[in-house]
Order: sequence, then structure tokens, then C-alpha cells
Amino acid sequence: MKHLITTFALSLMLISVPLLADDGHDHASHEAEKPTSKPASAPASQPTETQEEVRIGDPWPLDTCVVSGGKLGSMGDPIVKLHEGREVRFCCAGCIGAFESDPQKYLSKADETIIGQQLLHYPLDYCIIDTHESVSGNSEEDDFSVVGNRLFIYCCPPCDKKVRAEPAKYIEILDHAVIEQQAEDYPLETCVVSGQPLDSMGGAVNVVIANQLVQLCCAGCEKKVEADPAGTLARIAEARTLQK
Repeated sequence: MKHLITTFALSLMLISVPLLADDGHDHASHEAEKPTSKPASAPASQPTETQEEVRIGDPWPLDTCVVSGGKLGSMGDPIVKLHEGREVRFCCAGCIGAFESDPQKYLSKADETIIGQQLLHYPLDYCIIDTHESVSGNSEEDDFSVVGNRLFIYCCPPCDKKVRAEPAKYIEILDHAVIEQQAEDYPLETCVVSGQPLDSMGGAVNVVIANQLVQLCCAGCEKKVEADPAGTLARIAEARTLQK
């Protein structure tokens, strides 16, 4: 019996040795040596600090600061920020704090200007949600909505929730309608950015901003349009005036 107890005790010691030895390892460096299929990170469904917020819809279509109303560029390069996916622009860093204290106050005022800017160019005469309902002549405040800096006109307020649930889907519908409606009477035969003929690089590239068609000679010109959408729209408006 004594021999069995001694044998059992020795076996326990042999088993425990590697466990105790492992406690002396640097676990952090040991784990770093293990091959992994991807870097350790938060689950895909949870955004991390390094993930960038994705813009919804168009760049800021106005040439004025969302807070001060001052001309963008008058105090150096505009500051571009996203608010819940929507792009806004500021004339200076001092305006950011005011905006963040009450975003809706400033966006509501800007939306009035955006609605006036885009109303003339709105491409649909029916509701984008209920296509059997006409929106021609709609003038009530609840009929209008700005989503991703893009004007939408509805037959009734509940349609706004459906657009906000899938903004990319409905902005794409507006894009197709704008291109179909405005391409034939587009006022320029040259790229609004480069000045090159629209067909000089294989055919015009269609971009839609603020419910207006912008035709470019190549995709490479899109960045300059994104940097100055209001200036781009102003040049097209000038060309349209000369066309008349």
C-alpha cells in the first residue's frame, strides 16, 4: 500500500511540473507567436475606433458654413465632418463646437436652403415610395426631406422613414432619374473640371450631386467635384444660362 501511495505521489508531481513551468512563461509573447487567420479585433458587427464613418449620399452642396453661413474658403480650407453619415462643412474649427451642441438647429436652417436649391431640379413627379401618388404641387413642410444632402419629396410623412432606412437604395433611384431627365439638355460639351471634350476619354462619366447631373471626361475628375461641389454646380448653372 505504501508503495502505491508513493507511486501515485510521484505521478502527480510529474503531471504538475509542466503546468507550473507554463506559469513562468510570458503569455503575451507566447500568444503573439501563434499563427492566426486574421488580427484580433472586435466582431465585424461592432465598429472599432479605427473604422471610418461612411458618408451617406452627397458631399455638402452649399458654398456656406453650416453654422455661421459664411463663405467656405474665406478662412482657409473648409473643415469637412460627418454627422450621422451626413457630410457637413465648416468655415473654421470654432464653428464645430456650436454645431455639436445643437446639430438639428443648424441642419434645419441649412435644409431650407438645400430644398430651395434642389427643388427646381427634382426629377420625379411621383412619390419615390408610393409610385402611384403624385407629388406635383406639394408644398407642405412635411412633404420635403433632406437625406444625405439630397432632397426627397413624398406623398406623406411616413415615407421619410422608409428612405432613411435605406438611403443608398433611394438615392440611386434619384440618380437614374436625374441622368435620364437631364442628359439630353446638358449645357456643356466639355468636362466642367478639365475643360476636355466629354468624349475625349471614351465617353462622359455621369455624376449626380444635389439632384443635378455633372458630366466629366473621366472618373479621375470626380475628386475635384467632391472637393468643390458648390463651385461645380455654379459653373453648370452659368453654362445653362448662356445656353438660353
